[in-house]
Formats: sequence, structure tokens, C-alpha cells
Amino acid sequence: MSEGLILQEDRGRTRILRLNRPEKRNALNRPLIEALLQALEQAGGDDGIAAILLAANGAVFCAGADLGEMRALREDPVAAEARRALSKALFAVPGWIGKPVVAALQGAALGAGAALALGCDMAVLADEAVLGFPEARHGMLPALMAPVLLRHVPPRRAFELLATGRDIPPAEALALGLVQRVVPAAAVLDEAVTLAEAAALLPPPDLLRLKELLMDGKAAPA
Repeated sequence: MSEGLILQEDRGRTRILRLNRPEKRNALNRPLIEALLQALEQAGGDDGIAAILLAANGAVFCAGADLGEMRALREDPVAAEARRALSKALFAVPGWIGKPVVAALQGAALGAGAALALGCDMAVLADEAVLGFPEARHGMLPALMAPVLLRHVPPRRAFELLATGRDIPPAEALALGLVQRVVPAAAVLDEAVTLAEAAALLPPPDLLRLKELLMDGKAAPA
């Protein structure tokens, strides 16, 4: 396991990548996003790895974007746009990896953290955790979240979740298809590994083609 912003561990042919800013509730800042993108790229290109698991060190998967960094970017439109492009790339990158990418979610996955989880192919949620997009409650437009959420739910449901910014409890997240499993917190990692391994049947080129075929639909049906 490597030290730094991303903790890495191989369990069989599954690579576990853990966000490692527990003191900031694993909020996504530029260095963490860049480190995660690099780790995902490396895992995607490693022939010895069949599946990838995103998890986190600490009590919370990801509290969202680093608000301190976002406030600082208000004075620099060029840097702010570069930061948005980086986030957009992170949410999209699991779809371009020819291996299953599964999120193991404990505590909470909020805002950009929820978008990161939904950008993965599948997700396992702890039964005491929540998803949510609280940007509207902070007076922020959830512009990057909307297209990610629309891949999973119809537009009216996406509007309600984004405009109210309310928490989405585990049972509702499961019913909406935002996660594939809800399990006790102690079982999240093992369940996610099992799910990732079960989805690693196709060779990477075929699995990537499957992801492309599914992306053709993009928005969930009404």
C-alpha cells in the first residue's frame, strides 16, 4: 500500500484505490483529483489488474469539492474553468477504462463525491450512509452533476434531487439504481470487491465496447 493522496492495495486482481484526505472528509481538491486520475490510468493499463475499486480512508467516502479551493477560484475565471474541466474528466474516466470500476461508499458521498461514485460502473453503499447533491443549498449551480445524474434517473427526478439538494437515503438510492447494493458498513469493501470481480468476465476491449454501447443512451428514460 502506497502513502500519499491515494492509498493503493491489490487484492487478487482487483486494485483498491483509496482517497486519503480523511482530515478534509476526502474533499476533492486539484492535487487529489490529479493523483486519482493518474492512479486510475495506471490501473487501467496494468494487464495484471482485472477490476478497480474506489474507496476512501476515514469515515466519509467524499464530502464533495474542496470549498476552500472553490472559493479561492472565484477570483480567477481561467483557473476556475480549468478546475471544472479536471472534475469533468474525473467523472468521465471510469467509462473509458476497459475494466469494471466499482465505488465502495461509506459515511457519505456528496456533491462531487456523489458524481464520482455515479461515474463508476457500479456502487455499493453502506446502510448508514447517504448520497446527495447539496450544491443548491449553498447557492451553487450543480452544473457538473446534472449530466452525471441524468445517466441514472429521468429529468424530473434529477431536477428534484438537484434543486432541493436533499440527502438520498440508502433505500431510495438503491430503488433509483444509483447504487447496486446496500450492505452494513463493515461489509462494504468486501461486497464491492465481489461485485467488481464478478463483472470482470469480458476482456478489456469488449468490456470497453459494452460501456460505449450503454453510454449511447446517456439519459435515463422518463
